[in-house]
Formats: sequence, structure tokens, C-alpha cells
Amino acid sequence: MLKEISRFLSYLEKVKRYSSNTLKAYKKDLEGFKDYIALYTHKKLEEIERKEIRNYIGFLYRLGYEKRTIARKLSAVKSFFKFLCRERILERNPARLVKTPKLSRRLPSFISEKGMMKLFSKGFETKRDRVIFELLYGCGLRIGELRDLKIEDINMKGRLIKIKKGKGKKQRIVPFGSKAEEALRDYISEKEIKTGYLLRGERKERLNERTIRKIVNFYLEGLKEASAKNPHALRHSFATHLLERGADLRAVQELLGHASISTTEVYTHVGLAHLKKAYKKAHPRAEVIKRKRNEG
Repeated sequence: MLKEISRFLSYLEKVKRYSSNTLKAYKKDLEGFKDYIALYTHKKLEEIERKEIRNYIGFLYRLGYEKRTIARKLSAVKSFFKFLCRERILERNPARLVKTPKLSRRLPSFISEKGMMKLFSKGFETKRDRVIFELLYGCGLRIGELRDLKIEDINMKGRLIKIKKGKGKKQRIVPFGSKAEEALRDYISEKEIKTGYLLRGERKERLNERTIRKIVNFYLEGLKEASAKNPHALRHSFATHLLERGADLRAVQELLGHASISTTEVYTHVGLAHLKKAYKKAHPRAEVIKRKRNEG
């Protein structure tokens, strides 16, 4: 099975152009499945039935894995077998009818507007750090999109950024505001960047995701309003704050680069949770109802 897994990973890398982190996750999940099959069933790849895959799910439950993790591991297995059938390596797909565990919809963590304003008012140690926050929060970019952003993708006059890659590999255009423009001009001027990648390290090489995460974590660590300390929390905050201020859901979908509107709709639930919390805290009738329930 190891040879087939390597072939599948090569396809994900060269054809689907998945990121290195995604490839590592697929590799880890599929090697775990391979080890289970070898240790507990002793079956060859072509002998695997639906029963073995369902037993594997049960095995993961017994090990204490959460539903979300099991669903991810099963997704990797399903994609693997689908690929093998498409490539005519297997004649049938034993994973096709295996049901994915039902998941409760998890609300994304975000930082309040007050928290974000506090963060920006404190300032940043370098001009590059400010650009990172202006684009992650001001444009809702994914960390991989920010890492791959080039000078040629930025239309300073029109205040527009062209995102060439992302989930689904569809190109999209994202606007940015005056604050981001100011940050970009200051940083580009200081570093004298003419072409190529926007974010660079000391040796002028492209900044990697790990370094960007460390920079974001450094600033969010000191912000008590930040329940999450990662770059995606800034993307979540971008979407949530737009919707809270009345932005159209379809427009936010386009800005985020979501293929489905249902993916964007999760942020409306975040907004509703925020409104309900504010209502319970501030409205006198909400407090009366709560007190009466406690008395009863």
C-alpha cells in the first residue's frame, strides 16, 4: 500500500497543488490506516472491504479520537480509494458507502472590534509585522495566500489584491483600505522591493508559514480579548465584523473565496451569538426573565 500512497500524494502535490502542511496531514492519516490494516487484518489493498474501514473507525473511537479528527482521517481514506479507482488501480471503492461521523457545527473563534482596535493602537515592532496584520485582518487572507502574495498581485492605485491560489484554485480580487495601503507603501519603500514575494526574511527569501504564525502569535498572546492566537482568527474576525456591520453575505463569500455560501453562513451564527449575549447582558427584560427562572 505504501507505493499507492506515494503515488496519491504525488498527485495531490503536482496536480491538485496542495500545500506542504496538507500533504503532511494526508500522509500521516493514510500511513495510520495502512498500519492498522497490516497489523489487524493482514489484508492486501485489493482485498479491503467496507467492513475493514468501518472497523478502523471503531478502532479510532476506542483510542479516544474526537469525531472531527476521525472524520478527517476517514476523508483521507475516502479520497485515497477514489483516486485508486479513477486510476484503474482498483476496480471497486470499498470506502464509497462508509458514513462520515456527524459533526456539530463549530463556531469560529474571533476577536472583538474593540480587541482589534486595541491591537492596532499598540503598534508593531516592524513595518512588515504591521503589513501582516493589515492583510490578514483587513482583507481576510488565508495564511498561505499571504505567504504567496507577490508585488505584481497588488494594485496600489485601485487598492486591490489579486489572489491567485486558494481552496479550489480560483482567482479572486480583494480590496484593501487606506490603512493597509499606508502600511504597504511604508514597508515596500523601506525594503526597496520591486518584484517577487511581498513578505521576506532577513536574507530576502520568502517568509514561510511557520514564521508568520509565530509573528501573529507573539502579538495576540498579549491581547486578553483574543481567545485564539492564530492567523485564522484574524480571518474569522474579518468576516464576523463585516457581517455585524451589515455587509451582504454573498459579498463576504466572494471576499473570503468560499466555494459554497453555507461555509460563509457560519459567521451569521457567530453574529447572532454576539447579539444574544449583548441582549442578555444589557436588556432589563432579559434580566427579569432570568431572575424569575432562578427563583422558580
